[in-house]
Amino acid sequence: MHTIKAHRLQPLVFLGFRFLFGKPLRNSSAPTAHRGKHGAFWGAVLGISVSIVPLYIVLFVSNGMIQGITDRYLETKTSHLQLSLPLGVSGETRKKLQQDILGLKGVISTSFEVDGVGLAASPGGSVSAQVRGLDRFMVADPGFKKFIQVDSGSIFPEKQNEAVLGRYLAKTLGVGVGDTVTLITLSDAYEGQMFPKLNVFRVAGIVSSGYRELDANWFIVQSETALRLLNPSTAHAFIGVKTADPYGPTLNGIASEIHDQLVQSGLSAIPGFSIRTWRDIEHSLFASFSSTKSTLILIMAIAIIVAAINLGSALTTYVIEHRTEIAVLRACGVSSQQTASIFLLGGAATGTLGCIAGSAVGIFISFYINQILSGIQAAINFVSRLLAPASHPVTLLNPDYYLEHIPISIDWNYIILIVGVGIAVSALVSLVPAVKSSRVAPAELIRHGE
Repeated sequence: MHTIKAHRLQPLVFLGFRFLFGKPLRNSSAPTAHRGKHGAFWGAVLGISVSIVPLYIVLFVSNGMIQGITDRYLETKTSHLQLSLPLGVSGETRKKLQQDILGLKGVISTSFEVDGVGLAASPGGSVSAQVRGLDRFMVADPGFKKFIQVDSGSIFPEKQNEAVLGRYLAKTLGVGVGDTVTLITLSDAYEGQMFPKLNVFRVAGIVSSGYRELDANWFIVQSETALRLLNPSTAHAFIGVKTADPYGPTLNGIASEIHDQLVQSGLSAIPGFSIRTWRDIEHSLFASFSSTKSTLILIMAIAIIVAAINLGSALTTYVIEHRTEIAVLRACGVSSQQTASIFLLGGAATGTLGCIAGSAVGIFISFYINQILSGIQAAINFVSRLLAPASHPVTLLNPDYYLEHIPISIDWNYIILIVGVGIAVSALVSLVPAVKSSRVAPAELIRHGE
């Protein structure tokens, strides 16, 4: 009888697909227990697909959320680099530093900022405020304007007695454009004591970065006003530096060049002068993001492994229940290695089908996650209004705690990695049933014939 050669892959692929996925026996003489067994493999395909879908959603949505939050921090608050300055440094020294930094390759803009804390009060209430003294270079920066939404009024206070408030600070105080707000700060120490300093500001604008945790307490004034109001012991001044590639390897090189400029000018020896990248400034925040993302990915990876183990279990059960059919193959000249290859290829094919189907669904849902969430939210609220007209609207992603719009980051490297690992794991768990099938001898026909 003609024997299937080991180097001929096509016959093995055909036998594997026909044996594992082909149409089950329909004749009346076929044992009932053997009918419909191919459905176990389609169930394994479905299991792998379902386990991969949430992995893509978690990966791409979390990447997009982290990227969106990071961009907002860098462009509206932290800047790419910060050159810290003593609060009392002269304006000439500061402007000279900004000009020198602008001359460096890769630097696109610089701005001066003074940060501190105060207490904002109005007839509607009082709350702690983050006082930000900005210059016009900051608000003219394209990155700043890209992420700042102006709810009303202007984006920058034109006068020294004007302030621009963050959206939620304005809501807490119950004020709008044209209203007045009192800012309470600490005066300079006098005879060892500090006294409160009160200043009244007119609200010139209300803005939002789209992320409440970032701008909830912004009280934006002109940098000259902040220098006059804030106490040196509680305030911080710096030159914010924007670069062409904040995420690239050139950022540390630019920081080193700025440090060299400080050394050459003799400013590095003065306390208060230092240069830091955004990774150093917001290290704890982004370490928390990375830790949360890694935990979620680990949970989803475990789900994929469980689905793959189910595939291995289905293959093992199939081998046990179809020993007679395997013995027929062996009697027709199929070697033990070829039998093992059939089940190994079948497991890999099952994993491939599951990974491809799950990837397609996962990428689709991730890409349209904002529209899908909006649709689900609208459906829930519609049903709620029908059942309970007085019920409050449901918000799936509350903008008080999340970004108002989820930016999606699709990375094809992750897709290739997930599909590759899924197929490899499926092939790995298929080794045990493949070995079991290779041990089925043609003599099984004689035993079953008895």
